[in-house]
Amino acid sequence: MAGVTHGLNAVADGLRLPLDFSPSARTPVLVLLEPADAPLQVKAVFDEMMAFYAVDRPPAVFRWMARDAGFLQDYWAATREAFRDRKLDRLTKEVLALAASLTAKSDYGVDFHLREVRRLGLSDQGLTEVIEVVQCFNTVTKIADALQLQPDFDPHATG
Repeated sequence: MAGVTHGLNAVADGLRLPLDFSPSARTPVLVLLEPADAPLQVKAVFDEMMAFYAVDRPPAVFRWMARDAGFLQDYWAATREAFRDRKLDRLTKEVLALAASLTAKSDYGVDFHLREVRRLGLSDQGLTEVIEVVQCFNTVTKIADALQLQPDFDPHATG
């Protein structure tokens, strides 16, 4: 989950891809593939994405990935699997992706996952709680790192 999220954020922010769901002055470093210009195998992936995210255009980061159809297909399969309902539901996974994006200070990721958690039903109070938890633990870990504190438990201990 975190790996997929950080991977997408790194590409999107690094290439200055436009924020998908809000106006932005970001200008991409590379030209993005337009859905109308996509080969059939890419169009099929784009159609699946648009249904998955309930949008009328594939997210910009995937439009960049579409420059290599095999890479796009594989990464989309990994993304779809990571966000599939299993022990954790889709909303919970989007909340985790939002938290990872907030921590990474990814404009693209925050925009993307904020839209998703809202679309999937997270209330304003729920969003406030997510941000409070992220803020709390980012603060605690930064303090612990600055003080060079050792973990309070042995991760190799059993029972």
